[in-house]
Amino acid sequence: MVERISKILLVILLLFDIVFASEINLSSKNYILYNLNDNTIIDSKDPNKEVNIASLTKIMTVIIAIENIDKFDDKVTITSKVFDDISWDIHVTGFKVGEKLTYDDLLYSALLDSGADAVNALAINTCGSREAFIKKMNAKVKELGLKNTKFDNVIGKDSKNNYSSAYDLAQILMYALKNPKFKKIFGTKKYTLTTGKTVKRSVAQYTNKDISYITGAKTGYYDDAKYCLATTATLNNVNYLFVSLGAYPKGQHLSDHIKEYNYFDSNYSYKSIVSEDTKIVTLKTKYAKEKEINIYSGISIEKYLKNDFDKEKIEYKYDGLDTIVYNLKKGSKIGEVTINYDGKELDHFDLLYDGTLTFSLLSYLWINKIFIIIALIIILLVIRILYVRRVRKIIKLRRKIRKTI
Repeated sequence: MVERISKILLVILLLFDIVFASEINLSSKNYILYNLNDNTIIDSKDPNKEVNIASLTKIMTVIIAIENIDKFDDKVTITSKVFDDISWDIHVTGFKVGEKLTYDDLLYSALLDSGADAVNALAINTCGSREAFIKKMNAKVKELGLKNTKFDNVIGKDSKNNYSSAYDLAQILMYALKNPKFKKIFGTKKYTLTTGKTVKRSVAQYTNKDISYITGAKTGYYDDAKYCLATTATLNNVNYLFVSLGAYPKGQHLSDHIKEYNYFDSNYSYKSIVSEDTKIVTLKTKYAKEKEINIYSGISIEKYLKNDFDKEKIEYKYDGLDTIVYNLKKGSKIGEVTINYDGKELDHFDLLYDGTLTFSLLSYLWINKIFIIIALIIILLVIRILYVRRVRKIIKLRRKIRKTI
């Protein structure tokens, strides 16, 4: 009876996708998850380790091909060279020598169906040979500034000279997605070739669950690389990009993606860490009627944070002017603010003056001692006037005395 209950509980747990952070146990050996809204890494494991990447190689293959094709509806003929390096255990779309296909046919077959014959046909027809095409792939690696990637084949066969990392692959995919053609193909679920054959996104074969939130996918498998997967997804208006490598056994790569997406969607969301009316600091003033002034952030910032986020624990660290002069230009930078939460920096921004001080002449005169100088001058003038009057009075008195004598 106890054994039966245990089995039932196990089934329930397997069906329950939403897990707690401590319960996330991914099969993938290396991975990286991006929040594309902010272009920030929100989860990773050994993301810079160089490993075999199987058919995720084709992400680079396809974007290089796209950048070297003038007309996507031009047709090319499949030759025997296309099959030179394809062994019996490598997946192909199933083209025949002499068959004519458009570049679009080859691109969709390469990215959706992961056909090695489509990839080789792209390389040979865009650059003349696989070798010339691979040079362009590695040139793009340098252009993107990637440190842990090298290619020596266009298919993704296991090789000590064909490797990348989760981080580098994420950079390649983000670069490729900037291209409208690549983005369209990557997000397509199925496509009918001009020959009538239909190719489908290969990721769907690994689950019967609803993965409609996954907006694009590229799978990969080879003996050493194991199961690899790159996907994009959108959940509650948050756009994600996830690259995972080295999962095993079959299907675990997609299970990892489902777990990861469900966890972050359920446990994280955007939280306000500063609003326009947030008071940052109170500063003294100079030459103003106001003795002091409250400085507000003037901006709103939201951050992707865990749902147990407590705004009361936020600290705003101000570093800047301690006195504001009345004639400071509106919009002038008066300092910088660092937003800390639980000892970690969440963000920082420049604090700007809003121009709300009122000029005070008395304050100006007093601060610059002009008021005292004027007072002294007035006193001296009064003394002078009184002295002159007294002298005149004495002179008149003496004249009177002389006349009486």
